[in-house]
Amino acid sequence: MFSHTTRAHMRPTTYKHQAVLNLPVASVRIDDAFWAPKLEVLQRVTAHDVLNKFEHDGALRNFDFAAEGSGGYHSGEPWFDGLVYETIRGISDLLAARGDEALDLRLDGIIAKIARAQDAVGDGYLNTYTLLDRPDQRWADNGGNLRWQHDVYNAGCLIEAGVHHYRATGKTSLLAVAVKFANHMSGLMGPPPKRNIVPAHSLPEEAVLKLHQLALDEPGLAAKLKLPFEAADYLALASFWIHNRGNHEGRVSHDGEYAQDHKPVLEQDEAVGHAVRATLLYAGLTALYLSTGEAAYLGTAKTLWDDIAYRKSHITGGVGAIHHDEKFGGAYELPDNGYLETCAAAGMGFFSWNLFLATGESRYIDKLETILYNIVLAGRSLDGHKYFYENPLVSDGGHNRWEWHPCPCCPPMILKLLPEIASYIYAYDGKGAYVNLFVASEGEFAIGDVPVRLKQQTGYPWTGSVGIAVMPEREARFAVRIRIPEWCGRYALTVNGQAAAHELANGYAVLDRTWGADDVVRFDLELSVDLIEAHPKVTTHANRAAIRRGPMLYCLESTDNERYQGETVRYAREALDKDTRLNRWLPDVPVFETEHDPAFLGGAVLVRTADENGRPLTAIPYPYWNNRSRGTMDVWLGHGHPADEAGWENKLYRKIARD
Repeated sequence: MFSHTTRAHMRPTTYKHQAVLNLPVASVRIDDAFWAPKLEVLQRVTAHDVLNKFEHDGALRNFDFAAEGSGGYHSGEPWFDGLVYETIRGISDLLAARGDEALDLRLDGIIAKIARAQDAVGDGYLNTYTLLDRPDQRWADNGGNLRWQHDVYNAGCLIEAGVHHYRATGKTSLLAVAVKFANHMSGLMGPPPKRNIVPAHSLPEEAVLKLHQLALDEPGLAAKLKLPFEAADYLALASFWIHNRGNHEGRVSHDGEYAQDHKPVLEQDEAVGHAVRATLLYAGLTALYLSTGEAAYLGTAKTLWDDIAYRKSHITGGVGAIHHDEKFGGAYELPDNGYLETCAAAGMGFFSWNLFLATGESRYIDKLETILYNIVLAGRSLDGHKYFYENPLVSDGGHNRWEWHPCPCCPPMILKLLPEIASYIYAYDGKGAYVNLFVASEGEFAIGDVPVRLKQQTGYPWTGSVGIAVMPEREARFAVRIRIPEWCGRYALTVNGQAAAHELANGYAVLDRTWGADDVVRFDLELSVDLIEAHPKVTTHANRAAIRRGPMLYCLESTDNERYQGETVRYAREALDKDTRLNRWLPDVPVFETEHDPAFLGGAVLVRTADENGRPLTAIPYPYWNNRSRGTMDVWLGHGHPADEAGWENKLYRKIARD
C-alpha cells in the first residue's frame, strides 16, 4: 500500500462544520494522461516563468527598498506584493504534492526578503507600495485610497501564503511574517474603539479563517513562533470584515456595488460588482459558515451561488461579463465577447468547492469541473508561459495570449487553483468516500478507523471509462459515492463485473456495501457530442447552439475552418470572411464524428461535422484554442430550434434534443 507520510503540519485546512472532509494534496498522487503533463508544465515552466517575470518587473526589489527604509521606489502596481504572495501559495501546494528542491530554495530567498522588509517597518505592517509611495497613507489615511493601495488585500494574500507554505514545508519563516501582520490588523480593526477598516478587495476573509483554523489545529505554534497566536482573534477579525460590508461609519464606501460594499453581506441576494472581488468574498463567507456553523452565512452563500450559476455564468464557467469595472452584468446578460477574467473563474472555483464541503452536493463539483476543464485551462498556454486575462467566446483574430501583462494577476491564480486538483478528486465523511473528479490517481484516507485507498484508472475526458479500485486495509462496510456529471445522460455501473444496485443522492451514485481489498468499480459514462442551448432569456444566444462533449466545450478556429478552400491554402491569421463565419449555421440534426488525434497538442478528441451548406467543420476543445496560431474563434453557431421556456429550473444551459 503506497503511503505519503502526512505530517501534522501537512493536514489540509479543515473547518469544524464541514459536511464533507477534504484531503491534503500530499495524500493524492496523480498519474493521469490528461492532467499529469499539464501539472508538470505548471511546476517546471509556469512557476519559474511567473517568478522570473515578477523579478524582472521589480516586484521583489520592492521588498529590498522597503527593508532599506529610505530612498528607493516602487515598481509595478500596488497589488504586486499580493501577487507575489499568491504565487508563493500556489508553489507551496506544488511542493506539498510533488516536491522540488530548486523551487523550495527559491521561495526561501524570496521569503527572506519579505521578512527583512517587515522587520525594518517594525510593527508587523507591510505593503511596499504604501511604504515607498505613500508612507503617510497607511490604510488610506490622509487622503489615501484603499481600493487603489490594496493594503488589506495584500495582507490577506500574505497570510494565506504563510499558512499554505507552512502546511507544505513545515517551515515557519513566512508564517511568522503572516502572524505578525494578522496580529497587527487584529489589534487595529474591529468594533469601536477599533477602526472600521474592511477589505476593498476580498480574499483576506478566507485567508484569516485559514490562519484561525491553523491556530486551533496547532496552538503550540505560539511557542515556536514566539508570537501571540490566538485563534479567537482571527475569527473575530474575519467576522468583522464580513459583517461590516455596507457599514461606512468612519470610512468611505469602497465604491458601493463595485466591491460588494453597498449593503450588509447577509442582505445581499444578487452577485454584483467586480467579479473577482465578489467570488472571493463569497468563498470567504462560506468559509465563515464552515468555521462557525451559523446557518445564515450558508443560506446567503447558496443564494449568491445560485444567482451566478443559473443567471450569470457563461457556458465555459466564466463569470463577470462586463468590461467596465470587470463586473457582473444583469441576469442573463451573457454576450459572447464578455470579459470573463481568468481570476474570476478561479474565484468561482474556490467558492464552489467551499459549498461542496458545506453540503456534499454534486452541483458544486459540476461547476468546478466546468471551470477546470474550460476557462482556467484556457487561461494558460499549453507550453506554460503565455496567459489570457480575458476569455471571450468569440474572437475576430485580435485576442491572443500574452507573455506578460501590466496587471499580471491571472497567472498566480492559475498557480493557486491547478495544484488543488489533487485535493478535489476525492473526499470523505464518516459514512464513506466521494469520487468527485475522474482523474487517474491514488488517494488514501481513513473512514472511521479503517484506512482506505482508492485508485482510479481512466482516459477521461477523452474516454468515459473509469475504473476505481477500492482497497480498505481490512474488510469494511462503507459507501462509495461516484458523481454523476450533470452533462451525463447515460451511464453504467458495475462492481467486480456485476451490475451494481445503487441509490442516487445529491447527484452521486451511492454504492453502500462491504468492501474487500480486491473490489473494483467500473463506471462508464456516455461521452456523446451534444448541442447545447442557452436559457431563452439569454437573448444574445437565440437560435444559437454550442458543441460540448463531456465536460469540455468545443470551438471553431479559422486555422481549421477558414484556411482551406479546396486544395488552396488561404491566409488564416485574421478573419477571412466575417459574414460567412458569423452566420455559419448547423443543420437541424448535424452528424458528428469524433477522432482522437494523439499528435494534436499532446492528444485530444476532435469533432468533425458540416454546416447546413455541406461545408466541413472541425471543432477543437475550447481550452486548446490560440495554441497553434493566431486566428478567429467561435463557440456559438447558428442553429434553428424552438425556444421552449419550460423545464429550466436550476438550469442556464441544456442539451438540445436531437431526433
